[in-house]
Amino acid sequence: MIKLLHLADLHIGVENYGRIDPASGMHTRLLDYLSRLDEAIELGLQAEVDLVLIAGDIYKNRSPNPTHQREFARRLHRIRSAGVPVFILTGNHDISASLGRAHSVEIFEALDIDGITIADRLRLHVIQTRSGPLQIIALPWVTRHNLMTREEMRGASFAEIEYELRRRLEGFVIDKAAQLDPSIPAVLAFHGSVDGAELGAERAMTLGQDLVMSRSVLAQANIDYVAMGHIHKHQVIGIQPPLVYPGSIERVDFGEREEPKGCVIVELEPGAARWQFHQLAARPFVSIEHDLRSSSDPLELVATLIGRHNLHDAVVRVELQATREQTAVLREEQIRTLLEQAGAFVIAAITITVERASRRRYANEAELLEGLTPRRALEIYLRRKHPPLPPERIAALLAAADEL
Repeated sequence: MIKLLHLADLHIGVENYGRIDPASGMHTRLLDYLSRLDEAIELGLQAEVDLVLIAGDIYKNRSPNPTHQREFARRLHRIRSAGVPVFILTGNHDISASLGRAHSVEIFEALDIDGITIADRLRLHVIQTRSGPLQIIALPWVTRHNLMTREEMRGASFAEIEYELRRRLEGFVIDKAAQLDPSIPAVLAFHGSVDGAELGAERAMTLGQDLVMSRSVLAQANIDYVAMGHIHKHQVIGIQPPLVYPGSIERVDFGEREEPKGCVIVELEPGAARWQFHQLAARPFVSIEHDLRSSSDPLELVATLIGRHNLHDAVVRVELQATREQTAVLREEQIRTLLEQAGAFVIAAITITVERASRRRYANEAELLEGLTPRRALEIYLRRKHPPLPPERIAALLAAADEL
């Protein structure tokens, strides 16, 4: 049996909702991410894993600063000092869009550090562990750039390039899966989106456009486990074999406030995989939202609402609706004091929306627009332009939008 620690989306360098820590000189949110990584590594070492697999997005962006690189290197050193190999798949936050530029973790490949494998291209790897060999099909984030620059694709539409890229990736997975030795455990490591996955904050952070792969293609015979990255919410897309997103190790924003953050420990044998999600102590995000307009004592109600939440060490935002008269007693500094007394780590925002008569005039239109697709919104915009656009011009612009 081979045991591995499956991590993804470390995003070292995300520094929203924090401040500089005077003791270390580093941003408190950087310390959060590093603490979660330390927690996951400790969990893996205590479980005596044979391999640490990181399924992409090591840093916040493609150009990590020296501090971020140093801190990640320290964590790699700790893993390697325990005799555990590391397999790093490159994600969209790791790869440079410019031809010839090094990606964010290429330095570890250039240094040829024993026991560290950088999987930045389509390839079948065989990794030696203390419990035996492990086969890993690497499917990193693939850019369209190389395909677009080939002579055979010159002048091709975006849809044609998309189709060709997906066809080649699917062919690679099917071909390599057929080459696997069924007597040796096998993993497919994939950074990207799978049809049916529930998306989240990664949509706003994505560097490059998603190429969505089919679950049926990833779930090939002889593959025992699919270790995925890119989607921040922990979820299981398939059962046989398990297609698992461990999710990111720390919360990025309030859109992830209800999501548990963690990592996965997997036990592999030829033809079988058992896995378990382990939740990490991610910093809590709390959003206090309320309509105060019917309250006779809005400040007292705000104090009551704050008391209903555990705000200890949390990133907190407050969003209130109030009348113009109520704003006289709803002082931001008073609300801030209440939050600090409740133990809030960072106060992200205090927003008081004042009802205005003019807002009601547009309520029906706002409700009408809610849920529109981007294409439909564009069509409405084009048809309302003044002077009016000719119908053929509108059709041409919508066709261009469809192509994009």
